[in-house]
Amino acid sequence: MFDPALPLSPRSARLSPEEALAAQIRMVLETRPGQLPWRPDFGCSLNELVGQPATAQALSRARVHIEEALRRWLPEVSVARCEVRVITRLGTTERPREVPLAEAAIIPLGTHAELAIDLDLQTDLGP
Repeated sequence: MFDPALPLSPRSARLSPEEALAAQIRMVLETRPGQLPWRPDFGCSLNELVGQPATAQALSRARVHIEEALRRWLPEVSVARCEVRVITRLGTTERPREVPLAEAAIIPLGTHAELAIDLDLQTDLGP
């Protein structure tokens, strides 16, 4: 296990065990494989879903990627529940002149989406 709470100076505050675990989970999930040259296999392959339609199969793949990454990189953490959902941001209702009318129909649907991940975990610290 790695320690994200490395002090930057002697006066730096250390993270609580819960905060340290949350930081470790974020590190695993927000790092894409290949991003760290000294450990190219570290991370979670969620980047494979960028630009893909938000189908049930894609959300299921995201859940599998998350569970596998946490199992591999944080073996002391057991995933009891992993829920992945899509949050879209609504676009503007104005149609810029350069956008054709047919394409303008999708502008209000938004073109930006994010994954929301809800995890229930079991660790030595408890649930």
